[in-house]
Amino acid sequence: MTETKNTALQTIAEAARCPEYGPDMVKALMEKLDMNEKGFALLMNVTPSTVRLWTSGAAQPCGTAKRLMQIYETGPEIVSKIAGVKPMTGGRDL
Repeated sequence: MTETKNTALQTIAEAARCPEYGPDMVKALMEKLDMNEKGFALLMNVTPSTVRLWTSGAAQPCGTAKRLMQIYETGPEIVSKIAGVKPMTGGRDL
């Protein structure tokens, strides 16, 4: 059998599962991104009340929301790209 490169689908399938993102993890991500409930809700495309439910533990983020949180956590610079602004580092433009 010949060796083949992993396809994107195979790579994703082999990737680790998303973290569970309980209330403390959601709050930590919001802090890391320097966002309040309203800003985080806009980023996640949910209502602020949904974010409130996540941060209180009354509800769990769905799989898609968890994957988005994982992406934002591992690459917070993507938030700047989504917003269409240049990331700032130490007060200087990159």
